[in-house]
Amino acid sequence: MSFIDALSVLSKSSSFAVSTENDRDLELSKIKSDLYVAMPIEEDFLSLLAQINSDSKKVIFLCGSSGDGKSELMLRAKQKFTQPYIHFHLDATHSFEPHDNAIVTLDRIFSEFETGSHSLVIGINIGMLGNYAEEAELLSVREKIKKYLEQKDSSDDFNFINFEDYPKFEIVEDGYKSEFITRILTRITSPTSKLYELFIKEESTGIDSVDCLKFVNYKLLCNEQIQKVLIELLLKIRLFRNQFITARTFLDLIYELITKKDYLFNNLFLCNENEILEKAIEFDPSRLRTKTIDRFVIAYELNTLTDDFDAFKQILSEEWYIKNLSDSNSYIRLFYILKFLNLGNNYHKKFTDDFSENLLLAYLDIYRHHTYYDAVKSRLVLRNFYNKELLNAIRGYINKKVPYLEDDQFLIAEYGNYKVVSHLNLTPDFSAIEKKQPKNGKGYFNVYIRIKDFSENESDPTVEFSIDINLYELLSRLRAGYRPNKNDRSVVVILNEIVNRLLNFANKSNKINFKSNLNEIKFIREDEYIEVGY
Repeated sequence: MSFIDALSVLSKSSSFAVSTENDRDLELSKIKSDLYVAMPIEEDFLSLLAQINSDSKKVIFLCGSSGDGKSELMLRAKQKFTQPYIHFHLDATHSFEPHDNAIVTLDRIFSEFETGSHSLVIGINIGMLGNYAEEAELLSVREKIKKYLEQKDSSDDFNFINFEDYPKFEIVEDGYKSEFITRILTRITSPTSKLYELFIKEESTGIDSVDCLKFVNYKLLCNEQIQKVLIELLLKIRLFRNQFITARTFLDLIYELITKKDYLFNNLFLCNENEILEKAIEFDPSRLRTKTIDRFVIAYELNTLTDDFDAFKQILSEEWYIKNLSDSNSYIRLFYILKFLNLGNNYHKKFTDDFSENLLLAYLDIYRHHTYYDAVKSRLVLRNFYNKELLNAIRGYINKKVPYLEDDQFLIAEYGNYKVVSHLNLTPDFSAIEKKQPKNGKGYFNVYIRIKDFSENESDPTVEFSIDINLYELLSRLRAGYRPNKNDRSVVVILNEIVNRLLNFANKSNKINFKSNLNEIKFIREDEYIEVGY
């Protein structure tokens, strides 16, 4: 077994991408088993199975998306729990007979379950679970699945373990983490793994072979600081493009990074044969236009770069086997993946500020202050965010035709030369922030805006909505004077929904002004009376 052959188990096109009970190649099976990492979902799943005894009569659904790792986990569970009173159905998208479909097969399995005395463990795609909730022959089964899908509620005899409840990224109080990605990367590059042992055994000859790039790329991947850059990039892809990362797609991503016919840093931003890497193209650092990057590109094209650059290239060649690259874009990508790494004269550190993720870091900071709200630490930060960023951006968007309006004034209509202006006193609702935040793993946080002194209710109403990183970015750009275009359509739809909810309250305000170029008429409602002033 060679290092190059062993890499094939990572590919989504490999026969090992989906685990079956008949994996034939023993050596590749050992490589795959060696790379396997147990995750918290496995612990919970096996714990449920351990509670089953001969007197139990339970159903356990292992739910997820294609590529999550259901097949691998189901197969491991079946090999561990061999008791005759536990029946496994590894994949609910399959049927037993050519003329049957998956629904018919599930009906047959549940019919046997109803008349038998065994427990049932089913691996199922979440979409298939939804289909079966509508078409199941047994009404009792249909109702219990629907209850779970609608209320996320299990019962004593029907349990659901869902990969969706085990997020690949968590934004925590002191940063962010991905136990899923970190543990897989650690296992792939661990000195104790069979893959690494093969790499070390063949490195000296591999570097001088036709497969030299594969050895260079694996060596790059083994560096923890480069892994840190990769994890940060994947977080951006997850947040900005709502890209779910499954075990299969992530392993295939690693395969593409190592085996494509270029260096890892180019493969990361030029490969479109993996659904995650398709999104990575959008974040190619060589697309950045900054003074430092532009000067480097110009100097590179004119061959006027300093001796520092030549010295840095020498280190790249000696320590990483990276020879002269073909263009300036490749160097920019290389500087990007090395940004956390000290190397030689650190020429690449000149671009650190250009690669800083200011928007991402600012978003994560506000996210954490909402999710982990602390009255002492968070109140001032969030007050500044609501008043100077969020409300300022929304007000500017609503009042773009009348930017001279005061902070509590909102344009609600125009009649000829007159502008109809409403008064709303908006403020963050800290009590709601403290009580009502989504679970960890969500790619958004909820904001709560209280409308003070609103007459129609005894208590001030609160407007609640979600902010993801795309809306956060748009709000930041609006404050800088940006005007949305057709490329912002999807996020502008969300913004308009928020604006309409606020304007609904603005239309019911106690204070309405009619403004023109020459005069202003003020209407103030007091109890049953309306006071008119000029």
